[in-house]
Amino acid sequence: ATLRTLFVMVLIGIASGCDEEPAVQQGDLQVTYRIGSGSQSCADAEIAFVRITVLDAAEVRIADETIACNPDEQSVIFEDLEIGTYSVTVQGLNSDNAMIFTGESSSTIDVLADQTNGPVNVVLDQLRPSIMVWIGFSEVGGCERFEVQDIVVVLYENGASVIYDETFPCADRMEEGLLIEDLSETSTYDIRIRGTNENDEYTYEYNEDAVAVAAGPPSDVNAELASCTGVCSAP
Repeated sequence: ATLRTLFVMVLIGIASGCDEEPAVQQGDLQVTYRIGSGSQSCADAEIAFVRITVLDAAEVRIADETIACNPDEQSVIFEDLEIGTYSVTVQGLNSDNAMIFTGESSSTIDVLADQTNGPVNVVLDQLRPSIMVWIGFSEVGGCERFEVQDIVVVLYENGASVIYDETFPCADRMEEGLLIEDLSETSTYDIRIRGTNENDEYTYEYNEDAVAVAAGPPSDVNAELASCTGVCSAP
């Protein structure tokens, strides 16, 4: 090759090298989990699987893995994460894949390049009992048809103490379920739901007594409001 040709080839090589992007720096992250104080086994807690999720600083899911709950190996390593700041959530699932325990890292962790970072230690706590209330009408129609302005939801514990009392615009409450959390397995709950008209009179109602709850997924209550003869009683 002539000197001119060699010079051109050198220039092309230099240009090609400039176009290359720098290699992404990566590191590994070790996550360990523990059930409560550590005295419970997977079988005792009825946890069949553990779902571990890694989130970036914007709380976007970067990686996740679901593994069998193993009392002898409660550790997972996520490989080749880009350097940055991360947090971790861990869920304990029963045999039906319903979440019954949950936990999250107490702080964020920085993943540095070319090393195993951590471990991030996450404690799994049992989900407290809750109720998910789905509200509708016993007849076909919605808030406008039945002239219901607001929905009043009252929850009594063991038939006595009011532990929940909230009022919502009817249209908003019909769009999604109402989750009532932090209940007790040793109690039962009476539910009183009322629909009010523009004069704040109770015109529709739903009553259910002695609803039992358990830790894990919410207990569903399908509340179909029925019209009252005249004005309903107070919730």
